[in-house]
Amino acid sequence: MGELPEKPLMEHVYDLLETLRRILIAVIAFMIVVLFAPTPWLLPGYQPVAFYLMNLTNSYMLSFEKNPFARPLATLFGVNSERVILIAHGWFDSLNAAVLLTSLLAVAVLSPYIAYEVYRFVEPGLYPHEKRVVKRYMALGLGLFLAGLAYGYFVVMPIAFVVGVWLATLGGAATLFSIRDFYGNILLGCLATGVFFTFPIAVLTLSRIGVVSYETLSRHWRYVVFATFAVLVAVTPDPTPFSAMALGAPFVALYFLSMWLVKKSERKRG
Repeated sequence: MGELPEKPLMEHVYDLLETLRRILIAVIAFMIVVLFAPTPWLLPGYQPVAFYLMNLTNSYMLSFEKNPFARPLATLFGVNSERVILIAHGWFDSLNAAVLLTSLLAVAVLSPYIAYEVYRFVEPGLYPHEKRVVKRYMALGLGLFLAGLAYGYFVVMPIAFVVGVWLATLGGAATLFSIRDFYGNILLGCLATGVFFTFPIAVLTLSRIGVVSYETLSRHWRYVVFATFAVLVAVTPDPTPFSAMALGAPFVALYFLSMWLVKKSERKRG
């Protein structure tokens, strides 16, 4: 059976643009629904779902005395009862903030669909054994990315805002913050944490091309753990190990997960 003729370059470009078009349409449609659809359980009053979620986010992130992750650090810094006020500098700042939150929600909800569309684009150029590997990598990467988004939202960002409020009060400033900057930080922080959680995929890829091995990872794990916590203790203002543990523990867990995946991969190859 002969190989299928290779597609011209422009046909690949058209396929890529079509894939991006479908993803963009899905993201925009989702955002429009969340931005304007009423919250059904609040009828007969009208409040779009996005703004209802904003109120929940404000309460979760900024009620330090009620947040299980922020409370210990807020108590230590003496800001657990600090009242943070979000302000709008312009007419549409709250709408811009809602768009940022909706963008984050779209990434979280539609990431399986986006991964499926990406796989559909690359599938024709893969051999059968490569398809199985790519499917496993994408499924693992998707799970790690979503776990990172959740960890960033529920753990990292409340801790970050506690530190931000503490630094503001140290300088004698009132705790009035831009609502657009607040949600911009949430979006960037959660996405960065999500990408960071895909670290094992990068290590596994480096292992498959021969750059790193299980032996190398296992031999240096003590140095990696020590260096991770040493850097976190140095850069976090918390004199207790709480914030360093909250931020460093996931990295250590991801490092050991990488070791396990690399070991399993080497056994299969060898």
